[in-house]
Amino acid sequence: MLSSFNNEENLNEPIFSYSVYTVDAVLNHRYLNYTHKDFPNHVGILKGQYLEIEWNILNADLITISGVGLVKAVGRKAFYPTGNTTYTITAKNKEYELSQTIYVRVFPLNVSDHLITKIPSVRIQSQQFTKTPEVTKLPVFTADKPVLNTEKPNAVSLHEVLQNKIITRSFTQKINDYLSLNKPTN
Repeated sequence: MLSSFNNEENLNEPIFSYSVYTVDAVLNHRYLNYTHKDFPNHVGILKGQYLEIEWNILNADLITISGVGLVKAVGRKAFYPTGNTTYTITAKNKEYELSQTIYVRVFPLNVSDHLITKIPSVRIQSQQFTKTPEVTKLPVFTADKPVLNTEKPNAVSLHEVLQNKIITRSFTQKINDYLSLNKPTN
């Protein structure tokens, strides 16, 4: 909160009290700007951010902000600078006119460029068998599963074999033979 204090001699002089906030819409964050003692009215924002200035001015009949015009004695306004700029608050009464200038520097670095990481494009490749065994009719396999009816074993289709991962030894042997024949040589 920046303020100008009046001397005992100038009791009718306008009194400024204002705060400058930086708002980052991407991060949904608003924070108070603090300034260096050597540069009390200088603030900096990053490209893509904007400013909010809150003010409370006493002993003034006419209050203006450059680029806005007349404002009330107490208020808040958002400013969207695209480059380095200044905003001047002027307060007048019958005897005095005081101005306070806020210097804004807009840095070209966009805050969202470095906070949001890009996901690398990942390509997943899979291997496919080019040879398929010639099957004219789906075979029916029998599985040795415990069943309630022990007189007759259950018949299982090829689809059920693959779905339930029930693979007979002969089928496994055929796959291993195929893989060993088509293995790349170094």
